[in-house]
Amino acid sequence: MATKAVINVDLADVFTSAGRKGFLHSLAWGDSVEVLETTDDYLKIHTTKFETLADGSILPVKTEAFICPKKASKINPSDVVKPIKENTVLKVNFVDVQQGDAALIETPDGKTVLIDGGDNQMFARYLAARYPGTSEANRKVIDCILVTHGDADHFSGLTEIHKSEKNPEAKKRLFITPKRYYHNGIVKRPSKGSDGKAIPDKELLGDTKKVGSDLVITELCDSLLDVPSESMNLPYKNWRECLQDWDSIDPIEFRRLSFGQDDAFDFLKTDDLEVSILGPVLTEKDGISGLKFLHEPPKGPRLGHESIMLDSINSGGLSASHTINGHSIVFRLRYGGFSYLFTGDLNDESSRLLGRKNQDGEINLRSEVLKVPHHGSADFSGGFIKQVSPIVSIVSSGDESSRKEYIHPRATLLGALGKHSRLDEPIVLVTELVAFFKLEGWALLDTEDRGNDRGSFFAFSRAAYGLVKTRTDGNRLLVYTDSGKADMKEAYCFELDEAGIPQPAAIVRV
Repeated sequence: MATKAVINVDLADVFTSAGRKGFLHSLAWGDSVEVLETTDDYLKIHTTKFETLADGSILPVKTEAFICPKKASKINPSDVVKPIKENTVLKVNFVDVQQGDAALIETPDGKTVLIDGGDNQMFARYLAARYPGTSEANRKVIDCILVTHGDADHFSGLTEIHKSEKNPEAKKRLFITPKRYYHNGIVKRPSKGSDGKAIPDKELLGDTKKVGSDLVITELCDSLLDVPSESMNLPYKNWRECLQDWDSIDPIEFRRLSFGQDDAFDFLKTDDLEVSILGPVLTEKDGISGLKFLHEPPKGPRLGHESIMLDSINSGGLSASHTINGHSIVFRLRYGGFSYLFTGDLNDESSRLLGRKNQDGEINLRSEVLKVPHHGSADFSGGFIKQVSPIVSIVSSGDESSRKEYIHPRATLLGALGKHSRLDEPIVLVTELVAFFKLEGWALLDTEDRGNDRGSFFAFSRAAYGLVKTRTDGNRLLVYTDSGKADMKEAYCFELDEAGIPQPAAIVRV
């Protein structure tokens, strides 16, 4: 009889035979397994084998396999796993969605949080493979969907989850029930009026009021379902329809978040795990409450000392796009002695504000893992990064087309991540750089798909997605990625010393 367990070492290699032959893949710390048999020499388990089909798609297939630790280490097979009820590993995966953001948080007790979702089907496909076997009658409970801000590259890919319910291929379907939906309250309006003329920036984000010299957005929503669809741009309309459908199946708790509303994550809170909401920061004065319009950043690149200053800068005109980015939900997730800082598309102006609050002791920015703001944009604050002082920095970016090329991540940003890390040899991972591609050769587009108007071209296929995977029990942190070779990993590990300071540690692989 199979017993449910989790992997209890950093990496465990899985084989088709008990003689450590026929390598399949590696399982990581905290991964769930079904143990069929334990002997002095091996563990026999149920695992997933990934078969590549003729069309290039990958099909997960359940199979029996073996972990044989004694041939690679002195670790006994029984010590490679622990009962699932004793699991203490928090898993945070940063998912390759090309030019966009998407992350998955899974707590030791099985709670699931989605952070953003890109603007294509990649996150939906990843989640469908991660949670196979869902159906209309057996939906995966998502404890929370948090969209950091209202740019399509952070949320319109979530609509693909809803679309996947009707996908003709079962492996690509995912049925979910979101319990909570958190956002910053700003809704993008249509960019053009009924007369076809462009709407000015100051009118793109709802009603505003002057507060001193600031223009403040006061029309902030709690539930997207309360906003008429005609008041939304197209990505918001599509997303609203998805939320409305899920809400009709099982009511969703809608909530607009801002600084200090830590109680929103009480559903996750334990003695070891807590979430602090650091942004956006409301402007509240004379009975008016809202999010102030932010500005165009100074022309760069900035190569001088000014880049690490935290003084307020209002050099450019008011900008709807920088307002949306700068008011991203920023939160710090602490588990034991390790912290993650999620930053959405935080920009220089808003980063400086948080940096000043950190200097004044109002918040704590220092974190071991930094989800780098805005895909590695040049619109960043070096002073903010200096205060975070990360050990591991993760940039979510990807080249897709000339329309979506922003030269992300910028060279100055990567330099700042290295300079302001607390390590002499900091770890900076970029999702598009840890993806791997296989040479296919000359090819033609499918005429039924896009037409054969461009002729033959030299093609590559994706051999490994740019996933950055992290695991921690609060005392130890593992960060690793896949490569084009199934048995090759880029992996790093840290442990807290007696003073609670993270120190590099050896990877335990069996």
